[in-house]
Amino acid sequence: MIIEYSEKDIRHSLLTLGIKRGDCLFIHSGLKSLGKFIPNNDTNSLEALLNLFLDVVGEKGTVVVPTFNFAFCSGAVYDRNKTPCDGMGAFSEYVRLHKNSHRARHPFHSVAAIGGNAIKIADAVGFSEFSEGSFFDVLLKLDCKILFYGVSFVETFVHVAEERAKVPYRFWKKFTGDIIDGELRDTVTINFYARRFDIEPEPRVDIEKINRYLRENNIITSTNLGSGKVSICDSNLMVNDLIDKFTVDPTFPLIKA
Repeated sequence: MIIEYSEKDIRHSLLTLGIKRGDCLFIHSGLKSLGKFIPNNDTNSLEALLNLFLDVVGEKGTVVVPTFNFAFCSGAVYDRNKTPCDGMGAFSEYVRLHKNSHRARHPFHSVAAIGGNAIKIADAVGFSEFSEGSFFDVLLKLDCKILFYGVSFVETFVHVAEERAKVPYRFWKKFTGDIIDGELRDTVTINFYARRFDIEPEPRVDIEKINRYLRENNIITSTNLGSGKVSICDSNLMVNDLIDKFTVDPTFPLIKA
């Protein structure tokens, strides 16, 4: 049986998780696991969901979604305005295409943002996407909250901790290719702290173990919505805790052989 849920149910869940006006909210989403969303009015459900998020964080708040697409790493041109999300879900793609959305220029780990700090986030550039001065660094400085909306966990901010802890199973790699940004086309070189494939066993992050660790330590908390759950995490608390953990034991994130 498909469980239905309303705007009132969503708002209650968000407020239960402590989301408030002025928050910067980074959203990983998987809508199908929650059941069927019934908007108040006869509107597009993605539009209604975005409007609800924006209403909860208010004019000074910001909604941010991942708009990743890794085709650049295989030689494809990245068009800041046209390259779609790949595997990020319908809500991320809806936000990317929104008239008020601002997208980062990074060719494979981009994000799209709407709200008070959208331009500040989208225009930030660092040595890498996770380094000082980058858009992910801006998200941390804004004390963004990570919302897992219908998904248990996604490891995006784990990669921030890996880079900053200088884990030995990754190395600096460069990708060179073309970026189209409006009328401009540039050839750029991107720095990426990539996994090493020259060591045995192949280093693979144990997502479930990290998710379990963060929940056992109350860094991620959850509440029910529809037929699933939504969870919240303070980005700085998560990243700083994992940096400490990875520094003490660099193999902690990895699937054990």
